[in-house]
Amino acid sequence: MATVNSVRRNLSHIDFVVLSLYWVAIGYLWTSLGGLILPDMVIQLVGRDHEGFALGVLEAVGSLMAVVWQPIAGALSDRTTTRFGRRRPYIVAGTIGDVFFLIGLALSGTFGMVLIFYFLLQAASNTAQGPYQGLMPDVVPEGQRGTASGYFGVANVVGLLAGTLGSGWMLANVGRTDALLSICALLVLTMLATVLFIPDRAARTSSQFTSIREAITTTFARPLRYPAFLWLMASRLLILMGLVGVQSFVFFYFNNVFFHNDRIDTITASYTLLGLVIFAAFVVSWPAARASDRFGRRPFILIGGLMGALGVLMLVFSHYQLLPTQLVQPLTRMLRVPPLAAQATLVGVLIGIGYGVFFSVDWAFIQDVIPTQEAGLFMGFSNIATAGSGIIARLIGGFLLDPFNHGPKLLGLPGGFAVIFSIFSASLLVGALLILKVPEARKR
Repeated sequence: MATVNSVRRNLSHIDFVVLSLYWVAIGYLWTSLGGLILPDMVIQLVGRDHEGFALGVLEAVGSLMAVVWQPIAGALSDRTTTRFGRRRPYIVAGTIGDVFFLIGLALSGTFGMVLIFYFLLQAASNTAQGPYQGLMPDVVPEGQRGTASGYFGVANVVGLLAGTLGSGWMLANVGRTDALLSICALLVLTMLATVLFIPDRAARTSSQFTSIREAITTTFARPLRYPAFLWLMASRLLILMGLVGVQSFVFFYFNNVFFHNDRIDTITASYTLLGLVIFAAFVVSWPAARASDRFGRRPFILIGGLMGALGVLMLVFSHYQLLPTQLVQPLTRMLRVPPLAAQATLVGVLIGIGYGVFFSVDWAFIQDVIPTQEAGLFMGFSNIATAGSGIIARLIGGFLLDPFNHGPKLLGLPGGFAVIFSIFSASLLVGALLILKVPEARKR
């Protein structure tokens, strides 16, 4: 593996693969939970009449920890000195906490217990994620940022695909406990690869915080001095809000619109759509990342956001046949679902292309505009956009879904889905346009 010196040597393909592995586990964790396991638990514990409200509360309370704690954990790791390195102790401790709290989720029999363990899981996971995101720029040379971003994008997509298809299959055929235990196993294995094979030798950037007030003030005030970073975070927030919103409510969408409480068909259709999203993202991630080194990051984020917006807008009109019959029929026969349900799953290809193009260059663009020596702080701060997007999407979706679903249909759908998917499409559109405010800061 590469050593961390004042001049970093170029990384090999094996280096990038090992460095990216923990991303796979992170993607697996949050995709399987947010898209499948938590919605399934919510329906079973609170019922369909309050599903949107319950999911909104659950995600808002849990994600609050992600917004507040990950930036602080990243900033603390920037300033930490131990014999094991400055990032590794946080990655190990956070992963161990993940395992304990995932087991707690598996054993939970009430919504209250799910809420408690989900909050604790967020705390543990973000203890690891902030420092892990700081570790990556510690070892990646500036000239390889586009390549690194491609690897991280692919790793994230692989995790999303595994979380969607793997945990989706287990949820439908084996059970929720096995799905949660599979998350534990993958987290531990990829954590061990990270701490054993990735060097953690970068010196701390400054002295450790002397008080809680200093930690909070520095963590949340310093990034405000970088306008390009703030515009990038605003764009990221809105694009992710649209993508996370679809992921969070697609289970309820299929359950209400097409399958009417048929749990197995709902799970199958949900992970098929999410699987198509992630497969399409996987195909485009690597070429887009390499091309961004030549053409710049901004055009790809713009294209990704616009394609995602178009795909989500098609869900708003999913009561009408929008795609040729020749495209829809094969999936209709394979899944044994109505043609319009098959069409809704195929929309995932368009959303996935946008998703993959965005994620493949997002990390590199962030590195272009932040001070590298404080990567833990700034990458942790960037999670405000990541986690905040989930909070906003699930709060808006959760609190609008139930009352509009109880009203008249809109565009042939239960009204709540037409409303929230319109909001998510608009969010993607505005987020894509905001990227035009961020200058290309790469060295050419």
